[in-house]
Amino acid sequence: MVSFDFDRFKEKALATAGRVADKSVGIARAAGDKAKLVGRITKLKTEIAMEKDSVRKTFADIGKLYYEKYRENPDPDMAQAVAEATLSLDVIEAKKKDVDALKKELADDFGEAADDVKDKATDLKDDIDEVVEEVVEHVKGDDEN
Repeated sequence: MVSFDFDRFKEKALATAGRVADKSVGIARAAGDKAKLVGRITKLKTEIAMEKDSVRKTFADIGKLYYEKYRENPDPDMAQAVAEATLSLDVIEAKKKDVDALKKELADDFGEAADDVKDKATDLKDDIDEVVEEVVEHVKGDDEN
């Protein structure tokens, strides 16, 4: 029969459990540290994106100022970009004029339609007045008989 030393088994089990607990604490601590690093990375990436947006806006402002100041006589390196911007601005203005013309046409159409409705309402009122007069005369004629 094999002899079993329960106390020795218990000591080994407790020692193993202690090592597992120590490693678990170490793993949790390392995971916490990694989570902090991930949080810092995310925060820094967000700040970088915000700064890039700020740079884009600043570059756009610089470009607008350059265009306004030098559009008539741009630096040769900028001539094509200035010409493209001018063309786009001209297209925008033409489209705005088209929109204004269409709005005017729409307003005129509504005005004409409103006038038609008003005329038809007046005609209808006149027709109703005539019918009412005929009914009144008929009723008066019946009362006299």
